[in-house]
Amino acid sequence: MTSEKNSPRIDVENQLESLDSLQTSLKSEEYDFPDGGWRANGVVLGSFVGLIVTFGLLNSVGTIQSYISSHQLKDTDTSTVSWIFSIFLWLSFFFGGIVGPLFDNQGSRKLLIIGTCLMFVGFMTMSISTTLYQFILCFSLCIGIGNCIIITPLVGSVSHWFLYKRGIALGIATLGGSVGGACIPLLLRSLFPKIGFAWSIRVLGFFTLFCMGFATLLLKERFKRPFLIERNPSKLVNLKIFCQNIFDLTAFKDTKFTLLVIATFLNELSLLLLLTYLSSYATTQGMSDSQAYFLVTILNLTGLVGRFLPNILSDYIGYFNVMITMLIGYVISCLLIWVPFGSNIQALYAFAVIAGFFVSSILSLTPACLGVITSTNQFGLRYGLLYTFVSLGLLFGIPMGAAVIGDGSPERYQFFAILCGLLSSIGVCFFIGCRYCIVSMKINVKV
Repeated sequence: MTSEKNSPRIDVENQLESLDSLQTSLKSEEYDFPDGGWRANGVVLGSFVGLIVTFGLLNSVGTIQSYISSHQLKDTDTSTVSWIFSIFLWLSFFFGGIVGPLFDNQGSRKLLIIGTCLMFVGFMTMSISTTLYQFILCFSLCIGIGNCIIITPLVGSVSHWFLYKRGIALGIATLGGSVGGACIPLLLRSLFPKIGFAWSIRVLGFFTLFCMGFATLLLKERFKRPFLIERNPSKLVNLKIFCQNIFDLTAFKDTKFTLLVIATFLNELSLLLLLTYLSSYATTQGMSDSQAYFLVTILNLTGLVGRFLPNILSDYIGYFNVMITMLIGYVISCLLIWVPFGSNIQALYAFAVIAGFFVSSILSLTPACLGVITSTNQFGLRYGLLYTFVSLGLLFGIPMGAAVIGDGSPERYQFFAILCGLLSSIGVCFFIGCRYCIVSMKINVKV
């Protein structure tokens, strides 16, 4: 009788000991990073190739929007067509709050396979789409959700293998986005007149399948975060516990994380508005369409340098230090070059070079800054939560920019340029606030 009465207690004690040993193991593993080697470098290569598609597609929506607005949906209002791409951008990040915990718990492979399949099916069906609702279903929903599922594993896996060289590793990986952003629009622009829209999109679908297949083979996580569970609960309790693990908003109790989310939200919104409307701003100032397109290409190309060199430096002087410095440079370029001299074509080219270099850091250094305030086995959770809230800016950012621009007069575009600078300047203040929460007023500190 005694042994039977004590058996549940012994069982609970064994569970607690097992949990303690697991937590101890996680803590010890946390500080054991390869920071190099063929396996770790293979993960960076896989992430680079995968991000060619994911981030590259995010930078290519303008090319697709321009084509279908003048062909399949030529009789549909332009503002209505733009919602296809606003919803796509929103969904590409919105479900990160769900995908992140699943990555922490399940790893990368299942998510990459599911996301790749969704994107491939989306491209194949999009190639034969002719109506607004078909494009929303295929591109906005199917490809957007698939994109969201694979972004977190592509970025998060790199942080599992690098600590002291995390900045350079993430910088190299996110270069894939700049390569894709420069190459995919050029590919589509050359294919549309040669083989038509349908086969151009199918080519993009097979290219996605190849890149993501390569990435899936190379990517591998090192840490997993177990979900908290109970023994023999009811199905309702099981569901409740699962939802608590997935929708874990307790991260916002951390002031540093909350400040980082707000800072990223504001700077990503500024970048989105810049990328979306810079070409139309340029044509308003007298540039031809080809010159305006070249201006955006310059912005993306200098972003290649801006994602790489500062990340090398950040490993030595700190991720927050470099991020804040880079964004201050972007704010200065907006308020001291773009706003006062935007009507001058040479000044616009200079702005594209300088702003492209400085603002690209928001894409490559954000994961590294997040890693400073987050344990590695919770990186997916917090990265997903971060971009779930950033996605709201992606959903409403384009319509908001259109509202500010209004009738498209030079004066309204001037207000738009000021808005981009102000959004980023406020975002810099929140980055500084986050840094203050980590090291207080200390200046000469690597953080």
